Amino acid sequence: MRHILIQLPFTVPTRRHGFFIVMGGFHKFSRLEIPKPGKLLEDNTGEEPYGQPDHPLDRFDVCQLVDDGRFQLPPEVEIDDRSKSDWIAKSYVLIQTGWFVAQCIARKRQHLPLTELEVVTLGYALLNLFIYVIWWDKPQKVERPIRVFCGELPRRSEEQREIKRSMEAANWIGKLLTPVVGWQDQYTDLRSLKQTPTFYSGNPPPQNWPLKSLSLEVFAMMLTAIIGSGFGAIHFLAWSSPFQTQEMKNFWHLGSILMTGASFPMIILCIVGPFLDFLLGVNNNFVKAIAKWIIKPIALVFTLISMPLVPIAYIAGRVLTLKVAIQTLLAPLPPEVFLSVQWTNFIPHL
Repeated sequence: MRHILIQLPFTVPTRRHGFFIVMGGFHKFSRLEIPKPGKLLEDNTGEEPYGQPDHPLDRFDVCQLVDDGRFQLPPEVEIDDRSKSDWIAKSYVLIQTGWFVAQCIARKRQHLPLTELEVVTLGYALLNLFIYVIWWDKPQKVERPIRVFCGELPRRSEEQREIKRSMEAANWIGKLLTPVVGWQDQYTDLRSLKQTPTFYSGNPPPQNWPLKSLSLEVFAMMLTAIIGSGFGAIHFLAWSSPFQTQEMKNFWHLGSILMTGASFPMIILCIVGPFLDFLLGVNNNFVKAIAKWIIKPIALVFTLISMPLVPIAYIAGRVLTLKVAIQTLLAPLPPEVFLSVQWTNFIPHL
């Protein structure tokens, strides 16, 4: 978003503006007849009901309106005023999360056991740290968007027309699966909706993507798979922890393996896909034939077999680990679990 807005006149665009647009922070309104003095009525939001909400504005509309001089991006302080979380609250959450992560690391260094629930929480804590860092400039939420009275919008751009056609042609299965795989933006025309979908991320422009040999969608899928595998790998920290029963131990081991390995087929496909495109583009008929008649069918069969199993395996792994973590709370814990970390052992003594 920053790469697009930076070219627009009379604006000082920031990442916060980009987040605000994606969150549906700008909403097109149509003007209504203003009531006569002495008969002003207010709705339950405290704002005078002079406007009729039409639809959220996507990045194409906002950029075009600013470019035409019909709309001015608000200053950051106005966006911050609508947010319910400032840098102090975010820093406090990060400090708390970082302290918990440090506690877990220190316990492993001092050979103190971690309960299964602590390991599960550690995985969520690391995800929380990652999300807070990349979302530092993101407003918390948009309860009341900024009303934009701009009259008739410009004609849809080619990208918007393509998105609208994809949205109209999508069946119910596609609409159900697109948020899961991160392709919802390609089937979301905001001019046809009354509010921004939950998982909408703005359909980032491919022309601003620096990795020309790897598409943005493939990179996002690969990153998601790597993060999912990393989350599952954290559960191996409790691999040798004492379990109450052999069944709980087996469930934990199986769940850890399933969560860690479930994403590997996606990673393999994300690597094979660009490599296959490269081979098909090579100026060599023999290489093209091998890629077309051998590698491509194998990749297709692998995709058809593995893709349905990936979510099943991952969900099964999550269920098994959570089951063991909850069962652990209901059983007696070993005394070592209640020992505190001796932080003075990490201070070098002369």
